[in-house]
Amino acid sequence: MLLILLILVALLYSKWILITLTFPWVSLLFQFRRHKGTVRKVLAVPGLVIERLTKDGASRFIILNIGFIPSVTLRRALYRMLGAEVERRAVVHYRTELRAPYRLTIGQGSIIGDNAILDARNDLRIGRNVNLSSNVSIYTEQHDYRDPMFGYDNERNKAVVIGDRVWIGSNVVVLPGVTIGEGAVCCAGCVVTRDVAPYDVVAGIPARKISTRPQTLQYEFDGTTCWFY
Repeated sequence: MLLILLILVALLYSKWILITLTFPWVSLLFQFRRHKGTVRKVLAVPGLVIERLTKDGASRFIILNIGFIPSVTLRRALYRMLGAEVERRAVVHYRTELRAPYRLTIGQGSIIGDNAILDARNDLRIGRNVNLSSNVSIYTEQHDYRDPMFGYDNERNKAVVIGDRVWIGSNVVVLPGVTIGEGAVCCAGCVVTRDVAPYDVVAGIPARKISTRPQTLQYEFDGTTCWFY
């Protein structure tokens, strides 16, 4: 009876057991990719083996499930262990999906809303006191429709840079290579395909300027949020 009970418990928590066993090695691999160094390179070998055997599936499985952990503090700590540079008082809300967290920077006081996709494969830098509403998707990689093999576009810088106190509304999509200037606003549902000047308000598909935001912004977010969320 005890054996059956142990088997049932193991099956119930098998996902988290697997994550617990693989997380340290993937973390060491990602730390090496961010900071390099001979010692880190040696420690990164098991993580590299895991990633190759799973075709990067292990890290994605870990990151997706971290997004469901009901604690902002714990999620932030785990993202940092995976190489993300998340400053204090930054809040990453529920069900966020990170891609290449070792190339992600989130500034102090910034708030990442529910269900965000933060693709940092070609560098994603989010400034201070930035507010991302729910369901925002930011990409730094995409296929090239002109390529006969449907490959990636490698002819331009695809990093995304978001300045301080930017507000990105719900369901906004930001495409590779875009810089959004300080204090700018991207209205809900828009698709940002090109740079946005500081304090501009943009809307539509593709996003175009519709207004200007005051340049006297002083607010700072203090990281206050629910404990179990």
